[in-house]
This record gives sequence, structure tokens and C-alpha cells, in this order.
Amino acid sequence: MEDEIEFEVWRSAQQACNKISFARLLEEAVGSFKRDPGFDPIVRLHASGIGVDGIRVLRDVLKRRDIYAGPTADYVELRSRLNMHLRDQLQLHLMGAGQATEEMKADQLSRDLGL
Repeated sequence: MEDEIEFEVWRSAQQACNKISFARLLEEAVGSFKRDPGFDPIVRLHASGIGVDGIRVLRDVLKRRDIYAGPTADYVELRSRLNMHLRDQLQLHLMGAGQATEEMKADQLSRDLGL
């Protein structure tokens, strides 16, 4: 369920923006991330989940920030907290633009309430 909402957020954000504004949105999200000390496992975002264009844009943004994105163009490797931050920022953008689905709104509310 969690992955489905995450993938829907990524795909909806890409549909709501052109490539330039989507890249700018990711740039701002990566730039606003503050990593806390400690262990943070690596996760993979695959093109099958967030789309080929999503992978390309994310890899480009991470490369410009000198963040390693993994060995292959088929997926992106990133720390789990960065992944959640990016998803949260994309979801907040969709909420603000009035383009979030009911599932996204319910997910946002539950995370805001700490449930």
C-alpha cells in the first residue's frame, strides 16, 4: 500500500509539471533535505515504479548535488530518509496544487497526525 501511494505521488507530480518544473521541484526538495546523523538504509527507486523520466530527472538532480545515485540507469539508490523527504515534498506540492488524490490526502493527514 505504501509503495502504491509513493509511486502514485511520483507519477502524478510528473504529470502535473513539465520536465523543467519537475526538475526544479526535485532540486528544491533535495536542497532542503537535512540529513540527521546515524544509520540510514539504502533504498532503490526503479523505473517501473516512478517512470523512466522520473529516474532520469532524479539521477541528474542527484548528480548535480554530488550525491551517488547507484551504478545503473535502471534505478536510483538513495538513503531512505532522503527518499521519504522527496516523496513528502512531491506530495505537498500536489496537495498545494489541488491535484492530490483522496488516498494522498488521507496519507498526508495520517502522517501529519503521527498515525
